[in-house]
Amino acid sequence: MDPQVLRERRRDPPTHMGPGYWIVVKSFRLLLRAGWHLKTEGLDRLPPRGPFLMTPNHASEIDPIVLSAAMPFRVTYLAGQELDRYPLLFALIRLFNPIFVRRGVGDIGALKACLERLARGEVLVVFPEGGVVQPGLGTLHEGAAFLAIRAQVPVVPVALLGLTKMWPLSARFPRPSRVTVRIGDAITPPSRNEQRTTELIGQIRSTLDRLLQR
Repeated sequence: MDPQVLRERRRDPPTHMGPGYWIVVKSFRLLLRAGWHLKTEGLDRLPPRGPFLMTPNHASEIDPIVLSAAMPFRVTYLAGQELDRYPLLFALIRLFNPIFVRRGVGDIGALKACLERLARGEVLVVFPEGGVVQPGLGTLHEGAAFLAIRAQVPVVPVALLGLTKMWPLSARFPRPSRVTVRIGDAITPPSRNEQRTTELIGQIRSTLDRLLQR
């Protein structure tokens, strides 16, 4: 990514993040690069300005930390409100200033919050599988496509590679692996009047399949 564009992207959006966020992200970036050879491919494919959606595959529970460590600017996540049952984890999650979602119900408030964050220029990450899937790619839900069409923002599929090997669902601790974050080309959503969510989610899936197999 062009250095000037990157400087502008770091200033956009103007959401203030405290020092705790940057300490956590930079610490994990160093750890992942040293221990798991974290590599990011395709930063030049990201839209240089404005809001957009990122739609990664959900390969492990630590995907948000890995993606944040790989990105040179802040991104916004969705997080389950039920995680407030775990105070330490919840405190860590709050450093990322996420949008909290009540799972299992139609959370209109969370939908409005997503649209408001996008309107402010934020980059929003939505895992279209809805939960961790190992191995391979699971069924993609249409929420990300709906948001992209409603907000009229590009969608950038992202493949997270090496995470299933690094942290299998059955493992208590991480294992040796090489972690790569591979960014695909941005997809322009259809017009708001068309509402072709199924078609758009199909494009996202085909791009993710290609990125994961390279």
